[in-house]
Amino acid sequence: MSKFITWHELIFSDKKSDRIKRHLLFWLLWWIYFAGTYYYYVQVGLKEVTFGELSGILVLNTFLLLLIHIVTCYAFIDFLLPRYLLRKKYLLLSAYLVLMAFALLIIGYLVHARLFPLIDSAYNYTLPSNSKMTWWISINSVLLNTPKIIAAATAIKLVKRWYIKQKEKERIEKEKLITELQLLKAQIRPDFLFSSLDQIYSYTIKGSPVAPKLLISFSDLLSYILYECDDLKVPLEKELLMTKEFIELERLRFNDSLEIEVAVKGDARDKEIAPLLLLPFIEHGIRQCTNLTEQLWINIDINITDESLTMKLTNGVNAVNADPDEAKKTEEIRNVQKRLQLLYENNHELKMYAENEIHVTILKLNLRKTPLPSLVPRSAPNGKESMTKYANSQKNTMPGNR
Repeated sequence: MSKFITWHELIFSDKKSDRIKRHLLFWLLWWIYFAGTYYYYVQVGLKEVTFGELSGILVLNTFLLLLIHIVTCYAFIDFLLPRYLLRKKYLLLSAYLVLMAFALLIIGYLVHARLFPLIDSAYNYTLPSNSKMTWWISINSVLLNTPKIIAAATAIKLVKRWYIKQKEKERIEKEKLITELQLLKAQIRPDFLFSSLDQIYSYTIKGSPVAPKLLISFSDLLSYILYECDDLKVPLEKELLMTKEFIELERLRFNDSLEIEVAVKGDARDKEIAPLLLLPFIEHGIRQCTNLTEQLWINIDINITDESLTMKLTNGVNAVNADPDEAKKTEEIRNVQKRLQLLYENNHELKMYAENEIHVTILKLNLRKTPLPSLVPRSAPNGKESMTKYANSQKNTMPGNR
């Protein structure tokens, strides 16, 4: 960890040490500025500006005036600002400000007329002065300079307060959005999970050698859905791999009566996508195919570029179910449309239409921009390992392998 504190940490950190550092830095910078302007102002009446004994008088006098600035500034930002200005109690605020101005005027004059001459005489350093000049110097150094530093400190505090509120608002909006996305993903209950289990059970009862392979593929896909999709983004390669696993399961489930053609063009490496966006459309297309009396078919074309992914899905559909508006009313399609709107608000295109007993779905995603940070995934149990052991045990206990 770096030993040097960043500017952001210095300004916004709640640590006591960091707060002390930024306040000391603020007052040090003001002291340097005020010392220069003050020493010049007290010598305006001289024909030539002299710099005399700076080491003692300048440091001591300006430090005493600085203490007045500090006490007044903190009285305003810690007492008057939160209790009256932010609560819009302007009448009481005005009354306190008048009292504060009167007190500063008296204190400034007493310091310049009574205290500073003692310090000057201790250093054998005097400037020609009179009562009128003392008044003007005290007014300038206290009554006029104190509001400057109060205004600067108040502006910093209000800007910081606004910035923190904006960040808090963004955090709440992100948490709300993340919660909504998690709820939407929790609603994903593909029918293939249950139908595939039925198919696997059927193959197992029959002692088919396909059952262990089918079970392992199903466990991979189930593990991905349950444990690897907690992030808002997943590697595109992984998503496409699981999509192919799903398609293979569907082929086996339909006993090759479903004709599926898949073409993937482009490089999926080093790209990310929101999980489970493609599966609902493919599952919906397969469900539409089951209403056909002829050959069941579906074509999937996926084209990947440096910035986008385009999936064109065409499938046969019964003329009665060819209305694309009806397709959009299904729960899984409404669900995925909401996720697209949340994750790819202005970075996706979705078209669904039907013509000549062919249903077409075109989804285009901008892969360069996903507005939310990734979530911390849950630690997945050894579901895949246990499912693999179960598959091997079923294989060994099949009638043909006893």
